[in-house]
Amino acid sequence: MRRGIIHIGMPRTGSTSLQAVLTTLRPQLGGVGLLYPELAPPGSPAGADVNHQPLGEALDGRRPARERAAALARLSGILGSTRADTVILSYEDFAVQKPGLGIPRIVHDLFKAHGFRTEVAIVVKPQFEQLNSAYAHLAQLVRETRTFRGFARQTWRSGRLDYAALIEPWRRAADGRVTAIPLRDARSEAPLLQRVVRDLGLADRLFPLMSAETQRLVTNRSPGPIAVEAARRLRRLRVHRQVRGHSRRIGHVLDDAAWSRGLDPEPFRGEAPEMRARVEARYALPNERFAHALWGVPWSAAVQQAPPRPPNELAGHAIPPETEAQIETLMAETVRHFGFRAPAPWQRVPADLAEAAAEHLARLVGYSRWRVP
Repeated sequence: MRRGIIHIGMPRTGSTSLQAVLTTLRPQLGGVGLLYPELAPPGSPAGADVNHQPLGEALDGRRPARERAAALARLSGILGSTRADTVILSYEDFAVQKPGLGIPRIVHDLFKAHGFRTEVAIVVKPQFEQLNSAYAHLAQLVRETRTFRGFARQTWRSGRLDYAALIEPWRRAADGRVTAIPLRDARSEAPLLQRVVRDLGLADRLFPLMSAETQRLVTNRSPGPIAVEAARRLRRLRVHRQVRGHSRRIGHVLDDAAWSRGLDPEPFRGEAPEMRARVEARYALPNERFAHALWGVPWSAAVQQAPPRPPNELAGHAIPPETEAQIETLMAETVRHFGFRAPAPWQRVPADLAEAAAEHLARLVGYSRWRVP
């Protein structure tokens, strides 16, 4: 039976690098029996087929119902006509969609109808690192004003950090065929992409198409502490309400401005050591269940912690004048780039209070239309 591999995430674990490589190699994949399908709706913007987010959003209800039917029809048509023996889907938020949506079973049934056996791939890293990445990503999207400690205190119990529970619906749909790859493997010094390809049993087909540099590719670099602090301050100015298109454009301009000046050589690391202890204690048992089920070894024998480095968060600390000037420079350049205007405080305060109240209520009730709270 042919293979239908679904790479489901986790978010912020090298998904963009894998997707970039598969997209670049797409014209050559057919020659080795692989398919990384193009599933974006007709008329989609350039780059929409780098991953399978349009399919994921159609399945979880973030797109109109007609798009759901059309997306499944496109995938069905491709599966029914391809001569490839292995099809790969990749969308990092598949892992965190609500189980009640039944997405693993929907994809499994469609694969099965066309003679493909479902397999699942997931990349994981320690939960406290995942929290850091999530916070930095929210800052990059200009959605965060809290300190990292404030963010961690409100999200450390999130179901998105229980990898054993997240993988279970996918494991059932794939009849246990799950390949889990640590972001950093305690058993191997090979680069992540090399390990993903190897562990999926695709090395003999993909390695000849990938240069040594490609096998080490790392894209979607995480923002550093100066850009994160600038983004927090821009959020207070409510510039996210003025940008056309996705607010991630603001974060990209901030990051580029920082890196072009040689700033932020290291990614953001939040300051909340007490939260690290809580997180590690809470997820110790789920991690062991995950590790023994998928690797047959303890979590610590497979997952290597990040090298110990001190926090570099700027919020809540006295900031040196030189660093303060750098933050102000990044903000000014971003404001000029987009033509933002700072609203008067009397306009900002009511809007900020309303947004904060809505977000607080949503957190209290665990509301998320499509994503695990």
